[in-house]
Amino acid sequence: MLPVHLASASTLDEIRALESARRQPSQSQPELSQGRSAESVRAYSLPDGRQINVADYRIVLFMQASCHYCQQFDPQLIQLSTQTGFKVFPYTLDGQGDASFPDAIPAPRAVLDQFFGPGSNGVTPTTFLVNVNTLQSWPLAQGLTDMNSLLQRISQALMIK
Repeated sequence: MLPVHLASASTLDEIRALESARRQPSQSQPELSQGRSAESVRAYSLPDGRQINVADYRIVLFMQASCHYCQQFDPQLIQLSTQTGFKVFPYTLDGQGDASFPDAIPAPRAVLDQFFGPGSNGVTPTTFLVNVNTLQSWPLAQGLTDMNSLLQRISQALMIK
């Protein structure tokens, strides 16, 4: 069973403020907050037959431009996002984006503390699944992970919710 974490409302407010300050949103940098429109409703089938709306979730990625594992992982994550409809919200730990996520947001200390624990500097690449309505989060993977394993972990997280 995967541990469950809750992000604080102040963290979501901080993320929303960062996103609203951006003048030109990028395809690789979707908002963490839910913005529902007719085209954003996309079903994802779980192994037990239930379907969820991917617009209710984001994959939160912690990456670094200087991380060679991120350079391998991030393009695969873009493909998975395109195939499944799960949008990725990328944070950078070294203040720089990479070819896959050029507009990654520098991770504030409060976000690192929330996802990795107080005082931790994080590890890259690391992914979490976050429900944008409840802020419940589930750790998915840390380090270089294949996309089939990542999909299995997403399904596991969504089936225990």
